[in-house]
Amino acid sequence: MSNPTVILNGDQIYCDELIRENARLTVQHEADVARLEACEARLSEAVNDGTREALEACGRAQERARVAEAMLAKAIKDLHFVMAGGDPCKVCAKVCMMGEGNCQPVWTGEKTED
Repeated sequence: MSNPTVILNGDQIYCDELIRENARLTVQHEADVARLEACEARLSEAVNDGTREALEACGRAQERARVAEAMLAKAIKDLHFVMAGGDPCKVCAKVCMMGEGNCQPVWTGEKTED
């Protein structure tokens, strides 16, 4: 069987070659689509992992901020209590014998350079 040909406007077109080229392009297109889908899946997974890590880091930072805020609120409350004439020994976390005179406050004021 000879190659069928079609003649259009004086150009001879071989149908078998067109069919083979179309088949090659179809296979290449399907391979490109599969490769793109795989890349999209990997990208989506990487973004999800990065987002998850960022959210976990944000959660840890928020927890540290809550702890620091609670400590600051307690320190402000204790400072207001002492400044209003309250007994600093009630605020002090050290256990000492009252009146012995060996109380060592944590903060003794700013150090001055002599």
